[in-house]
Amino acid sequence: MAEYTSIEIRGIFRSPRHFSLWFLMQESGILRQVGIEKIHFDYCESSSGAEAALFAGSIDFISGNHISPYALIAQGYPIVSLASPDNIMRARLVSREPVASLAEVKGWRIGDVPVTGPDGGYNHTRGNHMLYLSREKIGPSEVEWIDLKPTASGDYAELQLRAMQAGSVDATFVRSTAEYQKHGFHVFTPPSLPMVSGPTITTTLTKLKEVDRLGERLVKAMVLGIHFAKTQREKTDAILQSLNQRFPQWGGVRAEKLARMPAKPYPDVAGIANAYELACMHYPEARTMDPIALWDIHYLRDLDGSGFIDELYRNWQGARHEAGRINA
Repeated sequence: MAEYTSIEIRGIFRSPRHFSLWFLMQESGILRQVGIEKIHFDYCESSSGAEAALFAGSIDFISGNHISPYALIAQGYPIVSLASPDNIMRARLVSREPVASLAEVKGWRIGDVPVTGPDGGYNHTRGNHMLYLSREKIGPSEVEWIDLKPTASGDYAELQLRAMQAGSVDATFVRSTAEYQKHGFHVFTPPSLPMVSGPTITTTLTKLKEVDRLGERLVKAMVLGIHFAKTQREKTDAILQSLNQRFPQWGGVRAEKLARMPAKPYPDVAGIANAYELACMHYPEARTMDPIALWDIHYLRDLDGSGFIDELYRNWQGARHEAGRINA
C-alpha cells in the first residue's frame, strides 16, 4: 500500500457523544498513521445545517446523520455512509405509574422533543421513541407528545425531571434513572432497539473523489481507534478524562463505551431497516429508493478481506471474551 500524503480535513460531529472516538484517534496518534495531520471539527446540532455544510464543500464529512440521508438520496444528492460503529439504542422509560410493557402507555402524556428541530432537521431521539411504541402497536397519534425542548441537549434532562415532578407528563424516555428513582418514579427497560446511530461516517461521492483516499483513511482510522479503546483501556481512559475535564457539560465518556464498539464497524441490517423506516415516516420520498443505496462499505470490506483487522486482534487476550464481536 502506497504511503499516505499528509492532509488536514474538516468535519462536523452531530453529538458530543460522537466526538470521543475522534478525540481518541487524534490524541493517540492514530490519525497520523493514516496521514491525517488533523481534523478541524465543529459541532452542529442540526442535521440540515451539517448537510448544508457538507454539500457546500466547507467540510469533508459528518460524524452522524442517520435518518435524513435516505431522503437526500431520493432527492438526488450524492450523500454516502461508510461505516457504523454503533447500531443499538438503549432507552428506559420512567413513569408515574408502574408498567410491565410499553403497550400500557397508550393515551399517556409523553415528555419528549418534537419530531423536527428549530430549522426543520429531524430529531432522531423522538423518532427512536416512536419506534419503541410502534413495536407495541401504538401509533404516534395514540399518545400525547409533550415537547419539553426543541432538542435533547443542554438542560433537557433537567427539564424532563421537572416535568415529571410537576405532573405535566406521565412518562419520559431517559438514559439515566438514578434521580427519578430517588423521587419515587418507576423505571421500565424495553428491549434494545437496533438502530444506526453514533459516529457514523457520512460524506459525499464528490469528496471521496476530491480528497486523496478519504474513505480509506477515515474507515481505517475508525478501526484503529476502536482497537485502541479495546486493547489499551487505561490509556484510553486517560485520554477521555482530559476530554471530560475540558467539556464537563457533555456528561463524560469512558473507555468502556468505545470498547463495546464492534472491531469491524459494519452497519447492522436491522439497524438500517429501522433508520430507513424513520426516514420514510417523515420523508415519504425516501420510499422511492432502496436503503442500501446509502451505504458504501467497500473500504471496510477491503480492510477486512486483507486480514488487517483480524491480525490486529490475533494476540489480544481479550479476543476470546469478545467471541463474535471481532467478526461483527
